[in-house]
Amino acid sequence: MGNGKISPEDERGRRRRRAEAPREEEYAGEEADGYNEEGYEEPPTRRQAPVRRRATQRIQQTPPPRPQQPQRSQRPQQQPYAPTEQRPARVTRSARSLRPLKKRRVWPALFGGCALGLLLAIAGVGIAIVLGVRFAQTGSIPIIGKSGLNGASTQTFTSDATQTITLASLAQLQVCNKTGNVSVVFDPNATTPSIKTTKTVHSANRASADTEFGRITIAIQQSNAGAQSLACSSAPASGTPTAQAPAGTTGGALLVNTVIPNSDGFIRSAGDAVDIKITLTAKLLASAGIPPQFTIQAALGNITVDGITGILHLVGTTGSVSVTHATLISGSSIGTQQGNVTLSGLLAAPSDPTTQASFVVRSEQGKLDVTLPTATNVVLSANTNVGTIHSDFPISATTSGGSTTYRGPLNAAATAQSAAVLTLDVSTGDIIIHKGQT
Repeated sequence: MGNGKISPEDERGRRRRRAEAPREEEYAGEEADGYNEEGYEEPPTRRQAPVRRRATQRIQQTPPPRPQQPQRSQRPQQQPYAPTEQRPARVTRSARSLRPLKKRRVWPALFGGCALGLLLAIAGVGIAIVLGVRFAQTGSIPIIGKSGLNGASTQTFTSDATQTITLASLAQLQVCNKTGNVSVVFDPNATTPSIKTTKTVHSANRASADTEFGRITIAIQQSNAGAQSLACSSAPASGTPTAQAPAGTTGGALLVNTVIPNSDGFIRSAGDAVDIKITLTAKLLASAGIPPQFTIQAALGNITVDGITGILHLVGTTGSVSVTHATLISGSSIGTQQGNVTLSGLLAAPSDPTTQASFVVRSEQGKLDVTLPTATNVVLSANTNVGTIHSDFPISATTSGGSTTYRGPLNAAATAQSAAVLTLDVSTGDIIIHKGQT
């Protein structure tokens, strides 16, 4: 061993130990074959960072030398992909969303847009025509709200007129009013029956208000020979309704009809209205010798009747109806579409309880408030689709599914039940029945 050679026994033992024990990887692979036991010196101990060791494996033969790895700081920065290479395609969510969509049909959208444009064009032409006609008639643009389209502020102007009723007797009264209130009052202290009309307009000045007053027509016709029914939509072309005596009619007839321009058009005259108050006397009503008939229609406005005895036909659209101190004769009907109805008075049922008679009070949307004497003897037919029935008379109403109904005698204590029927009908609202004076 002094000559630096290794004996065969030591070489075999060395190889045996290397085969039995796991061999650690060494980065200096080139020194494996030139191992010199005598020339080996223990390197100085240095603290180094722990090195992750790879899984050991048994080596049956000497591994080939491993090339020396450069230090991490000296390693060139490796590009993820060479410039000539293309990154493999990766299907992402956004890429999936870019898949070709199914083509939509454009003809329905095209036709819909053309139709909408045509409708808008027609509406614009219609507005232009209305404004042009109104300007040609009045010299101003129609007023909307409290200021005109030209920005001018408006004021409220009224014009009153009173006309005496010259009829000797009154058997029929017909009133048609498109916009405004209608009042028919019996005044026992009055000596002269009359009709008072009040026109109301909104204009920028008095001159334009006078022009607007002239466009509102109030047609009053009095005939001692009677009058035929008048349609409430409009007056004849002459502006004055005609009067004819229906067969079998006695007594005089009074007819009042108002016509307000643009009350039915696309643009309504702002605030233009006519209020009508008719005052009747005892002499005028008693001279006819028959129960008079009162037909009153008001589209936009309230109807008030006080102290009248007769057959009432009161028709409201948007507004309340009030009948007080009145005596209703069989065939009377009182109603409105939107508004409350108040009735306080008597029902002139026939003296013979077996005779049929009918009284109707109704409202589509509103409240019915009825006050009748305690001794009223009629059959009550009350119904409300959405609401309740409250009665001072002892009745038993039935409620089912939100609606309340009752049909039976109003006064169960009556000696003989009457055949006269009082119908109280409301679609949405309550029915209230009060006991009045005996």
